[in-house]
Amino acid sequence: MSLLNPDLILQPNRTIHADYAHTRGIFGTGVGVAVLDSGIKPRADFDGRIVHFEDFVHHRPLPYDDSGHGSHICGKIGSAGKILTNPDSSKQSEKPKSYEYLGIAPGCDLIVLKILDHEGNTSLSTFLQAVDWLMEYRTTYNIRIVNISLGADMHNPSLNTARLNQAVDMLWDCGYTVCVSAGNNGPSAGSITAPGSSCKVITVGASDDHVRIPGKALYYSGRGPAACTNVKPEIVAPGSQIISCSHYSYGYAVKTGTSMSTAFVSGAIALLLEILPHLSNEDIKKHLRKCARRLSLPHFQQGYGLLDIKRLISDSGYN
Repeated sequence: MSLLNPDLILQPNRTIHADYAHTRGIFGTGVGVAVLDSGIKPRADFDGRIVHFEDFVHHRPLPYDDSGHGSHICGKIGSAGKILTNPDSSKQSEKPKSYEYLGIAPGCDLIVLKILDHEGNTSLSTFLQAVDWLMEYRTTYNIRIVNISLGADMHNPSLNTARLNQAVDMLWDCGYTVCVSAGNNGPSAGSITAPGSSCKVITVGASDDHVRIPGKALYYSGRGPAACTNVKPEIVAPGSQIISCSHYSYGYAVKTGTSMSTAFVSGAIALLLEILPHLSNEDIKKHLRKCARRLSLPHFQQGYGLLDIKRLISDSGYN
């Protein structure tokens, strides 16, 4: 479990104005978010909202997470912020310990596909099995969003990055809103990892990779350009020192990377789809572009700019 350095916590939920939606009762309720990662640990934060778990690694029937990455991502997308006051007690606190422990869409449904092993690795065949599953079960679980917080080096010829991109393009064409991390190989030009290098999906970089964190590289967020577009990544969100669920029954961890940034955007899209369920993935991309907040960052780091949930919700016409 990572140790929290309070001097580096930037209150990311407030940075992107998630409270604007939450104070209006918008929690992403009923919106299905598929998370392709290392799994999920059932705990109070998820409040019975793990509606399906599929294990493509060890083929176990019940939800688990032997890495911690998947639980962290699921927590930032949809934690209800409840914590066990005593690890040996079944009593739950009804109030979040801190606003930053709350997920962006704490009412969403989580469909978790375990494709990463305990070291965070996967194979192309495993990834493609999960994509095939999504193509088959989209309507069964009302899945609207696919969160993919992983990446393969575009310069490694053995990884068949083109096939990864083709697979996420297929999900996009099927109607899914696919959010993919830009990867942590920055700051060189063209350092976005696959499948974030796909020109159809929404690729997410980190807005705060300048924060100095012991043991972490500065300016880690993957940069564009990509071969077929002038905007890549499309948007940025906080990624450094992010608090979210650990893979234990209680407790929280702090992690850094564009994986965390991607979870913020997936959660924000769930909020938007709660109030405007008719939106297509192309509509959503247009809304993100219109409502992003420009930062003093290079174009190929920030794309449209910083995720801003207040603008996203208010621009939708919701009062």
